[in-house]
Amino acid sequence: MKTFTYTLAFATWALLSCDSKPKVIVADTKTESPANSAIPNSTVPVTAKNPMGDMHQVQVTEVLQAERYTYLKVKENAESFWIATAKLEAKVGEQYFYKGGLLKTNFESVEHKRVFDKIYLVSEIINAAAHPSSNADMPGHNHGPEATPTSKDFKPVAGTIALKDLFAQAKKYERKTIFVAGTCVKANYGIMNKNWYHIQDGTKYNGKLCDLTITSNENIPLGAQVAFEGKLVLNKDFGAGYVYEILVEDGHLK
Repeated sequence: MKTFTYTLAFATWALLSCDSKPKVIVADTKTESPANSAIPNSTVPVTAKNPMGDMHQVQVTEVLQAERYTYLKVKENAESFWIATAKLEAKVGEQYFYKGGLLKTNFESVEHKRVFDKIYLVSEIINAAAHPSSNADMPGHNHGPEATPTSKDFKPVAGTIALKDLFAQAKKYERKTIFVAGTCVKANYGIMNKNWYHIQDGTKYNGKLCDLTITSNENIPLGAQVAFEGKLVLNKDFGAGYVYEILVEDGHLK
């Protein structure tokens, strides 16, 4: 099973500076895009070369592990560059999303006895396979060898909207607080500081089993029968090509 990286969010982290002395780097919400390297630490503009603003999708071409940090040589479109982040398991060929970062030049790694001409210090990074819209399993959380949970034995909850009706009348409920219920058939935990659940109630819309995604801070196990209240949003765009036609945000158990 692959090891996936959850979003890493931390206020400060220490890396060695170019003079080989410890230096504290404050995580920055601003970044310099590789395509805009003439503007140090600037907020990345949305341009034709960078249509997602400061969201980057990169592929790993080389991995260097240090005691506390991981150095990744990555490729984004035609650009190749190095990023460094808190220790993680990474493999060549994997794809990652990251936001933010801090550009450092002539950055020395004492452990590897090398100087990086240019490197981005990244505090928020996620393996693309662990993105909430991915079908990949999350180790220790999603289902293992046992059968995937289904809504076969789900019992309707009074006062909730059947998912088939919600899908059919989505515009009617847009931006409204709704009450839905179903069986949790998929769970991704700690992605972008949220838990992501897929619920099904056994109903169908346009011939397909209704599957509704809900973001929440609640912790529920896979297979649980739950009732959530939350706000319905349509066509939610998280960048990097991930758009949810229908999504319930900030769901809480009822």
